[in-house]
Amino acid sequence: MANRLNLDKRPIEKAILYTLIGGALILSPSMGSKVVLAMIKYYLRKWWEEGGPYIPPEKDPNQVRESLYRLKRCEYVIWKYDHKENVVKLELTKKGKKMFEKQNLFDLKITPPKEWDGRWRFVLFDIPEKSKSFRESFRERLKNLEFLQFQKSVWLYPYECEKEIRFISEYLGITPFVICFTAAVDNDGILRKYFLGQGVLLKQHTRSKSKVMER
Repeated sequence: MANRLNLDKRPIEKAILYTLIGGALILSPSMGSKVVLAMIKYYLRKWWEEGGPYIPPEKDPNQVRESLYRLKRCEYVIWKYDHKENVVKLELTKKGKKMFEKQNLFDLKITPPKEWDGRWRFVLFDIPEKSKSFRESFRERLKNLEFLQFQKSVWLYPYECEKEIRFISEYLGITPFVICFTAAVDNDGILRKYFLGQGVLLKQHTRSKSKVMER
């Protein structure tokens, strides 16, 4: 049985998955690990620029090569050597793509916009009992994203989040049971105060008013 990796503790392997999700890499044996290393450095810097923890990029191509073998042993990547062309084709397996999606799920963040329209985003769901485990996973994701439980199956957030909710629901296979809509809320001071206290609502947005309410 193949091993599993904790990608949060293995930034090189994590960056390799991000590198390969765009498609297979065709590498020469002599330059392969150096090309992957350059792409890994790009993703490590990208995470840092987006607010993630600073992770010093690895400088030794041999460490990249070891990470590739580790991913292969775990059946996350596969590579084939073409003797005729003298190149290596490196790509993700189905298991590797699934791991990439799972990692994206846990890395998911909602970025506040420069300006807020003062409206609220509601997420409603009615997930069947037979999918209870997915329902609980969905709730946990909403909690981790700092949504407010407005009612039992009604959750609330100030900023646009439909794309993120769609990604989560598609990953869990519960899209038909999830509804998102945007609405203005009268006398929403208590909501603004709550999300401001949670560090979700930016201070400069607490004075924003819905364009609908201004009409």
